[in-house]
Amino acid sequence: MLWYKSWLDTRWRFLIGLGLLMIVACGTLFDYVATRQLMPLAGSINATGEIGRRIKEAIELEREYRGFVWLQWFRQNLSQMGTLFAVLLGSGGLLSRASGGGALYMLSLPASRNRLAGVRAATGLAEFLVLVVVPSLLLPLLSPAIGQRYSIVDALVHSGCLFVAGAAFFSLAFLLSTVFGDPWRPLLLACFVALALAASEATIQGFSRFGIFHVMSGEVYFRNGQLPWLGLLATTAVSAALLYGATRNLARQDF
Repeated sequence: MLWYKSWLDTRWRFLIGLGLLMIVACGTLFDYVATRQLMPLAGSINATGEIGRRIKEAIELEREYRGFVWLQWFRQNLSQMGTLFAVLLGSGGLLSRASGGGALYMLSLPASRNRLAGVRAATGLAEFLVLVVVPSLLLPLLSPAIGQRYSIVDALVHSGCLFVAGAAFFSLAFLLSTVFGDPWRPLLLACFVALALAASEATIQGFSRFGIFHVMSGEVYFRNGQLPWLGLLATTAVSAALLYGATRNLARQDF
């Protein structure tokens, strides 16, 4: 009953996100074909400064299919869209007025508030896991159609990194949803935090190596073949703390 109610509350956000991400994943294959045709012209680009360095780095990465997939899909598209849908799935929780009487109905069920929060969080995290894994698996499955190969192991490792780190944004939105009764403030505040962190990684020299988006993209695994254990453990601890805070906040509220 609780699982089904949680699914009903989030199903459209999940299904829309899954459809969009699968379309973008397929589009990555067509982007590679177009990029490969334009690659001979890349040598004529003469850019200087930090922007020029980043452009040249991106060009070098995209010369190989594995580098192109990591840069375009895991570091950019999936990290950005995955963060957005993690926040969407976490927002509008048990206290949301947008659900009408559904919130009070769930709170009146013969189940503890800890269980209600746990089921809602577990449902959202399971949906988020599907959102990052299923579209990513399309890449190794469809790559032979353009004459390329991509490792299923790489797809699963990068998806796992993105899920573990991205769950922190879900947990933040989930916590904020126990503070505010509307779905918009948790959504906007969590997105603001994500944008601030992304801007910090992009502008503060040296900070990107320790940023959450660095962990989400699995850059350490891409470059060195090693998992970012410290980052994964840190983001897991943050997610657990946020979810615990949400559970405690829900438990002590009076309805």
